[in-house]
Amino acid sequence: MSQDPPCTGACSGETAPDPSRRTVVQFLAAGAAVASTGCSLESFFRKSFRELSPAQVRRYIAELEGRYGRKYGKTVTVGTAGPMEGVKFGYGLDLSRCVGCRRCVYACAEENNQSRKNPQIHWIRVLEMDKARGVDVNHSDIYYDAAEVPRPGHFYMPVQCQQCDDPPCVKTCPVGATWKEKDGIVAIDYDWCIGCRCCMAACPTEPGTSTGPSRTSPPPK
Repeated sequence: MSQDPPCTGACSGETAPDPSRRTVVQFLAAGAAVASTGCSLESFFRKSFRELSPAQVRRYIAELEGRYGRKYGKTVTVGTAGPMEGVKFGYGLDLSRCVGCRRCVYACAEENNQSRKNPQIHWIRVLEMDKARGVDVNHSDIYYDAAEVPRPGHFYMPVQCQQCDDPPCVKTCPVGATWKEKDGIVAIDYDWCIGCRCCMAACPTEPGTSTGPSRTSPPPK
């Protein structure tokens, strides 16, 4: 399953965004949601992860581990370790070696557990482009279904979160569900996200990181 974001905010003294914008929506939806899912009111009305006290974090993590442990019949451990001092992560991709197999797409789905049914949720998309056009996103094909890859006359570019130094998704999120850690990782509080997709609209590479469903890409070759 996906790990929750590292404990910052209340745990480290940072000031988290004002949650007042969510209050009305939360109260309108909570009654129906609690009745339909059986989850506790505390789960629906909890603060942003960055606002939780250490004691609240421990209770929340214990609840998650117990819930998913019972659901899947396995021992589930959820980590909350923060950024490591003196560590800065980067991202690199050699386009000359990409053959368009989409194995990265399905490896990501399996690792992060964001997709078990159709339509699937993919955080990585692979674009097929014509060599004659060069890098032209507007004329790329996301849903190519070739018998074999790479196809003659084409090249491929995986598109995902680039972990920007100055991420526009953080600036545009109206509820502060997205932020950047000190080690360079862009994090998301999935429970705090309201699904408005402002992050997708602001992203220059359009990785499709919203937790909403998207059209399914063909399986890896």
